[in-house]
Amino acid sequence: MPMNLFVVDDEAQIREMFSEHLGSLGHRIRTAASGDAALWALEEEPADLVFTDLKMPGISGLELLARVRERWPTTEVVIITGYGTVDDAVEALRHGAYDFLLKPVRLAQLTTVVQHVDERFSYARDNRELREVVEKLRDLDVRRRKFIALASHEIRTPTTVAAGMVSLLASKALGLPLDQRSLVEQADRALRRLKEVVEDLGDLALDRGGGVPVHLRAGTVGEVAKRVADQCDMFTDLRDLDIRLLCTVADDTPVRADPRKLARAVGALVQNAVKFTPDGGRVEVAFRTAGRDLVCEVRDTGIGVPEEETAKIFEVFYEVSETRHHRTSSHAFGGGGLGVGLPLASAIARAHGGTVTYRPRTGGGSVFSLTVPLDGPPSS
Repeated sequence: MPMNLFVVDDEAQIREMFSEHLGSLGHRIRTAASGDAALWALEEEPADLVFTDLKMPGISGLELLARVRERWPTTEVVIITGYGTVDDAVEALRHGAYDFLLKPVRLAQLTTVVQHVDERFSYARDNRELREVVEKLRDLDVRRRKFIALASHEIRTPTTVAAGMVSLLASKALGLPLDQRSLVEQADRALRRLKEVVEDLGDLALDRGGGVPVHLRAGTVGEVAKRVADQCDMFTDLRDLDIRLLCTVADDTPVRADPRKLARAVGALVQNAVKFTPDGGRVEVAFRTAGRDLVCEVRDTGIGVPEEETAKIFEVFYEVSETRHHRTSSHAFGGGGLGVGLPLASAIARAHGGTVTYRPRTGGGSVFSLTVPLDGPPSS
């Protein structure tokens, strides 16, 4: 990229040689015979790179270097010196000079120095642009979180009220005609699903890396497993899948957790397995302990996760399915979603001091493991 260069030397031959060569490379060249003249010219228009002789009448190269570094910090300075003043040139490097050239200056050296400075400016520009992009992304992320939080808050109350009213109506719908009862039941399921989505979005909006808000208390593994079993029963009714709950942990095993949220995390993993397992397949939900940790593995015989997608599946709003194939469904095979299930499970696990991991299942399918300490997170 063409640069604005300035050559300061009391020898006219040096100035002419630099001007002719560097000008042929496409750079803009200005010259001065003394440091004083150079400073006046630089005040009118700064340069990208200044070449200055070390020994000159009036202001020396070292003093010019100090003035330039103080007045124009981004301008690079290269010292031109003879063999007798190499020590002074090294001193100039300690004071901020970019490099020094020995007289007689070879054109190849001159070209190399200019190329290196140009590359340095290019890296600086790229870094500056990258920082600007990062700041914009951070700002967008803050705006996204605020929007989700506000939207979730505004929608949560009317959704909760409507879901409660329709649920009450559904409980008293036995005396209605069959077609009307079916409509009420469909509305009840839809509103419960909407309430769940709103709550999930609200939790994720509050997640700041440490996990979603949880209310930890003394509970039991059986309490969590019962909640998970209820979700498994629901999916069994909706899909032709063999969904099994396997628990090798005693029901009364104590666990410090938020049972509802922890069951929601496991449920999100089960729901993910259901969506990506075709009819006739199998989903296993296994509870076990490992030391002082509670482990819940959700194993399926589904289509698995493409290797190139595994690093992204826990990102919020990321969906493996293509958007054009999206179908709003909590259980249909291949049904799309908002891409919040796996991130939510991971965030809930983090809030409990645990993790969610993925590995491909031998023979096909996926295995998601949620691990949390039975005693709760260290800070609890």
